[in-house]
Amino acid sequence: MNLEHLNALKKLLSSPKKIAIIPHKNPDGDAIGSTLALWHYLSNNGHSATIVAPNDFPKFLKWMPGAQQILNFERENSQSKTVINEADIVFTLDFNHLGRVGQMSEILESAQATFVMVDHHQEPSDYASIMYSDVSMSSTCEMVYVLINQLGDENSITPDMANCIYTGIMTDTGSFKFAATTSNTHRVVADLMDKGAEGTEIHHRIYDTNSPSRLHLLGCALKNMVILNEYATAYI
Repeated sequence: MNLEHLNALKKLLSSPKKIAIIPHKNPDGDAIGSTLALWHYLSNNGHSATIVAPNDFPKFLKWMPGAQQILNFERENSQSKTVINEADIVFTLDFNHLGRVGQMSEILESAQATFVMVDHHQEPSDYASIMYSDVSMSSTCEMVYVLINQLGDENSITPDMANCIYTGIMTDTGSFKFAATTSNTHRVVADLMDKGAEGTEIHHRIYDTNSPSRLHLLGCALKNMVILNEYATAYI
């Protein structure tokens, strides 16, 4: 985040605020991890923060610390609208265009709050007053880690926050194999482990836990795989 926007955010957070934190529709590990980490951070610093997700998220992410506090806009519509309408600040994480929140876009477009965007995708739109946009980052979770450090609170990362941030980085980097994984990403992950992130357990919860129906679906898909040797191609 550039210095102008960082100073504006510090001033904005200098007194207790009502804050709504929004991930994109069909939130993944990075969206849920980043919003939960930010929710813990803001709550621990005296703010009244609430995560409002456009819809439900996968069961394999619901073990994450604080996940049960997330409001589902589809199921808890009235309460969700109240949170957004009463918010002083709206953080949008892991997306940079309000079209990514589905039916929530209308209420966000009419909200009177100050918007803060934290995202690593290309071509951000200009709805936010304060922007932290960096396409070189592996994940929004890595950006939340950096942002907390830039705010001078690197020592405030709890084990719960570390687990949330680690989850988002791991899932968005394909277990650290994608090109966006940098040496700094690994340094961040190392610090998260020092702060209490349980890497092996997180990997187990995300990748090694399957429902019977999911395994049946995988078996059905693999059974119908067609291999075209002459084109070095396979499809399901």
